Amino acid sequence: MPRLFRTWWKRRALMAAVLAGAVVLAGAPHLSRAAGTSKLLQRVRGTIGYQTADTGTDFKPVFGKFELPDEDFAATRAQSAAVIALPDSSLVSLGENTTVQAGAFNVTAQGPGSTIQVNGGSLRFDIRRPAGGTANYIFKTPTSQTSVRGTVGLLSFVNGITTVGCVACAADSVTVTTATQTVTLVTGQFVTISATGAITTGALTTVVGTFTAAGVPVTAQTGAVAAGLPASTVLGVSTSTAITAGAAAAVAGTAVGIAVSQPSPKPSATATNGGSGNGQGGNLNLNAAARAPQAAVTAAPQAPVARPLPPPALPPSGGRSGR
Repeated sequence: MPRLFRTWWKRRALMAAVLAGAVVLAGAPHLSRAAGTSKLLQRVRGTIGYQTADTGTDFKPVFGKFELPDEDFAATRAQSAAVIALPDSSLVSLGENTTVQAGAFNVTAQGPGSTIQVNGGSLRFDIRRPAGGTANYIFKTPTSQTSVRGTVGLLSFVNGITTVGCVACAADSVTVTTATQTVTLVTGQFVTISATGAITTGALTTVVGTFTAAGVPVTAQTGAVAAGLPASTVLGVSTSTAITAGAAAAVAGTAVGIAVSQPSPKPSATATNGGSGNGQGGNLNLNAAARAPQAAVTAAPQAPVARPLPPPALPPSGGRSGR
């Protein structure tokens, strides 16, 4: 009888240990489904969290760090800020009242990156260009699609208007596509796209204050501290503060020239000073034709040259059926 009792007791203890392990795993933070592709959401201040629907009806607060699933939305409330760290050390800083969905991180022939749907709010992106190649990030709003291949920039979607600005951008690093036009930005320039597709361009200094008011860092420096995280934060990402040449001057008040180009039998470009488009078809090449600092953009608005483009292929944003 004692022997049978001992056997029964050992089995009971083993079952208890298994159940305890299951409870611990159930309470552990969400783990990414694939190693090396996780996206880390981290609180900077205020109320931030994640939700399975863009409406926020099931908003769940995050008080530290959280591995953000591909299907979920990161969200911030008023006077709040957060940072999304991507596997390649790229950082996306979210200002207040911002909701984004960072899709699956992939490494393709075009480079590593992710498609990030911006449903509303303001953000800063610090996208790392891989050695010997380019990144492959796409930021989507209801009015545009922005391709980023390695740079520091600003983006917002507020009141139906998309604004994209270059804080420190190499040539051809930021391309904004609408239903009818493509705009390429360089350091110190911005573009806005209205709900009707009308495009306005100009010097970044004229809009940078709206990002500051939303709590978005506007520095040309790179790394976790520049993104808004405390210096002691350990994310496995660089905390360097290298400044791209000319970037600080652009944010401090430098205005650059804006050129409008059109296709011709031979490559050519006609340079003008800043202006705005009227929403017609065309290709705006906002190059650094006037790289020397200027006091202001003074030229009268000028319509872009018409050149219809096919609508960009925007892959549908996948929803989440449940957790």
